[in-house]
Amino acid sequence: MLDGLFPLSDPGAVFAVLFLLVLLGPLAAERLRMPAIIGLVVAGMVVGPNVTGILDQNTFIQTLGYVGLLYLMFQGGLDLDLDGFVRRRRESLVFGTLSFVLPMIIVTGVSLLLGIELLAAIIIGSAFTSHTLLSYPTIVRYDLTKNRAVTATLGATLLVTVGALLVLAIAAAGARDETGWLFWITFLVGLLGYLILMLVGVPRFTRWFFIGISQDRQVRVTFLLSGMGVAAVLAGLIGIEPIVGAFLAGLAFNQFVPSGTAIADRIRIIGESVFIPAFLISTGMILDPIGLFSDRRTLVLGAAWVAAEVTAKWLAAESAGRLMQVSGAERQVMFSLSVGQAAGALAAVIVADELGLIGTAEVNAVVLVILLSALVAGVTADRAAPRVEMPERADRPLGSRVVVPVANPRTVQPLVRVAAQVAAPDSGAVVAVNVLPFDARPDQLRAHKDLAATAEKVALSAGSEVTTAVRIDASAVGGVLHTSVEQGGTCIVMGWKGYSNAREGLFGSVIDQVVSRSSVPVLVCHPGEDDATRRVVVVVTEEDIGPGGELGTALAFEVGARIARQADVGLIVVSDVDDQLLRPALSGVRVRENAVEVVVLNGVVGQLPKLLRPGDVVITGMPPSTSRLGKGARRLARAAKGRTVIVAVPH
Repeated sequence: MLDGLFPLSDPGAVFAVLFLLVLLGPLAAERLRMPAIIGLVVAGMVVGPNVTGILDQNTFIQTLGYVGLLYLMFQGGLDLDLDGFVRRRRESLVFGTLSFVLPMIIVTGVSLLLGIELLAAIIIGSAFTSHTLLSYPTIVRYDLTKNRAVTATLGATLLVTVGALLVLAIAAAGARDETGWLFWITFLVGLLGYLILMLVGVPRFTRWFFIGISQDRQVRVTFLLSGMGVAAVLAGLIGIEPIVGAFLAGLAFNQFVPSGTAIADRIRIIGESVFIPAFLISTGMILDPIGLFSDRRTLVLGAAWVAAEVTAKWLAAESAGRLMQVSGAERQVMFSLSVGQAAGALAAVIVADELGLIGTAEVNAVVLVILLSALVAGVTADRAAPRVEMPERADRPLGSRVVVPVANPRTVQPLVRVAAQVAAPDSGAVVAVNVLPFDARPDQLRAHKDLAATAEKVALSAGSEVTTAVRIDASAVGGVLHTSVEQGGTCIVMGWKGYSNAREGLFGSVIDQVVSRSSVPVLVCHPGEDDATRRVVVVVTEEDIGPGGELGTALAFEVGARIARQADVGLIVVSDVDDQLLRPALSGVRVRENAVEVVVLNGVVGQLPKLLRPGDVVITGMPPSTSRLGKGARRLARAAKGRTVIVAVPH
């Protein structure tokens, strides 16, 4: 009666069954107190051709599954804490080395003891040196992507994957007698060119695309995902495993997808709700439970390889973790991320099978290792991740999260542009907030939508991500400060009218309170009449580089250098201080010293109107005393009439 019904061929029916499995697999696993990974793999096995035959490995499922595999590696590169990786690159190198060498030695040795030939044993050993980040969604769920142990593991992922594929390529070439000088030249030149393209060319092209062409998030998401696919295809063409290309694509796009922003959330939702489940289900569909457990040699090989691979990865995680002096829970997280097998193992056994070095029993045994390693990875991550203590938030760059209150339609554009220019060099995000009282009227809420749309357009066009929010609070000061704390703000940009009277204080009552109570630097900005930035002018007086003024001057230099780099314009320092005294203060600024023009003038504020041109942004640091802070800022605003003025106030 059911003949001809299965496997399902109707696209709608295949789609419905696939996503029912995505829905029900994790729920069933949760009821059985097992990881969601196992629920999806087992669901794929049950409906696959080796059990019920409801679905077969058609093009649609294969494509989605393959994209899910690429996405796992892509997301790992996208979430890698690059600053943490640079600071702790030795830890990644140590863990990567141990995670490569130990499995290579142990698995190869076990394979030789089981009667497998040397070349085949080396290929199988290389298969289990790499790892697939199967438990990474659990790490994301517990917000551990910036954890020191996770950063070291993600960095090690690239090292072990490349190392495994190099061994595989050499072993396969040796089996074909193709290890001549031409092979090495072609392979190394292709690898070097690919790395330059991905790590230098792609980021530059992406920045040009985001700033010059696309200010639409949907287009950006499509660009990023298509870039993942193109990188994987190019990697395959030059003899590198596509998952390495996907990981490198994630690294290339890393700076353009700040965590916690709308674009990061959209990419994660697509991957975790579609691509990753499809990959796990498609993996389950290749499992043949009868073939796996009916052949004695398959069971022996599978059990031996599982024991060898799990032991080697555990030893690597424990050894590296103890050298790093991380907690036991963090060492288990390192183990859970590195023990999972999928892409590298499958690639290696396919190559070995095509070369006639192994048979069906060995292939089925590797599939068994993939299933059991997924189980170990999922169980370990679920148990260890909740026990990892969240570290105290370390000092972050100035532009990581720039909070800017927006309320006036006339000033929202220049204020958000300044905030975006400060945030962009750190691949940070702008948080545009509109603070409203508890009795806010509906028309005020509607007006917020227009302000939010303008803020998004300006920030995206400046190459920075943006989050918009409306804050209901008892006071404007409380709303700004509460938003900064909740959003992890690293800097606040406040709009200023350019003057204040005796009753208002230095800048005005609201700004003064924010400045005095903020735990992060505040940039008090008087918007000018210009639509674009043509030059950045930093004003420094003799008092600004004396005792008490260093912090404000350093902050002014940093803000000026950021805006100049982002706008690709010149940086001019105007001062009444001798050039030789200014250069040491500029030494710590991230801009080439010979790219800074220094102009020495007597009576610098009085001479400023003659020097300024349309498009100039004028920046000064906080003077050493609060009395001069207000007077100096007001004088500067009057002298720079029509130009944007920023007063940098350190916390």
